[in-house]
Amino acid sequence: MGIKKRQPIAKQEPQIKYTLANVNLRDNKSTKANIITVIPEGSKVVVIDAEEDWYEVKYDNQQGYVYNEYLSKTMYTWTSVSLRLFPTSESMQENVITAKSRLQVLDVLGDWSKVVYNDEDGYVFNYFLSDDGNPPNAYDFTSFGNDMDKFVNDNNIKSPTVNLIVTDLYNFYTYVYMKDENNNWKRLYKWECTVGKPSTPTIVGTYYISGRKPYFGSDTYRVKYATRIKGSYYYHSILFNANGTEIIDDTLGKALSHGCIRLAVENSQWIYDNVLDTSAVVIH
Repeated sequence: MGIKKRQPIAKQEPQIKYTLANVNLRDNKSTKANIITVIPEGSKVVVIDAEEDWYEVKYDNQQGYVYNEYLSKTMYTWTSVSLRLFPTSESMQENVITAKSRLQVLDVLGDWSKVVYNDEDGYVFNYFLSDDGNPPNAYDFTSFGNDMDKFVNDNNIKSPTVNLIVTDLYNFYTYVYMKDENNNWKRLYKWECTVGKPSTPTIVGTYYISGRKPYFGSDTYRVKYATRIKGSYYYHSILFNANGTEIIDDTLGKALSHGCIRLAVENSQWIYDNVLDTSAVVIH
């Protein structure tokens, strides 16, 4: 009997973003860091790593850091949608983008987004875009926020692990659940949190924990116990100084972050230490 060959692991497609203006590629995560080069507006960069406000990218065989506000935002289509030449339904259709496709948003003009899809730019109606590739009403949100235990169990939310995390962006709470012996979600914790401000909102949808960092930051701050939700979005601690020795902002219950979800130090550490990769996260 022959030996069965192991199938090669598929390589993950690199994440591409586009610069929204002429932007400095720096050798460190600081506006005071040395400038490696200036990346022209509209240039394509490859994302190496991402944190809340800085991205490590590769451009023209040079690697460095770019401030996130100068990069396109990743969105997904939840249904097939027309890519149009101008931001109007009467405009010529350039292409059809299939459901679950990833694209880059360059600008938002009312009800339309200027996007790039497979190196082709055009306009897409905003309603057909979401942060996670799912339609806006994937769950019944009737009890969301009022009775979160009912919400998670009535919707029979699935998680590849025994844990589920839910964040209520409106009321500023994060909930942690564990499967009980009857395969129902039992709440372990309800914690106050801080979420993204209106100009840099927290993503909405269903995600799966995908790694963690003991800390990250810049020359002005540090956060600890960072557990990745998706891309540059994390659950992490309140803000410390750059050395991580002193808390400089312990605000919770507000919308003021760059998109990450801040928790008290002991709560962010609990997630970091106990919630496994691939655990489901619902944010609404």
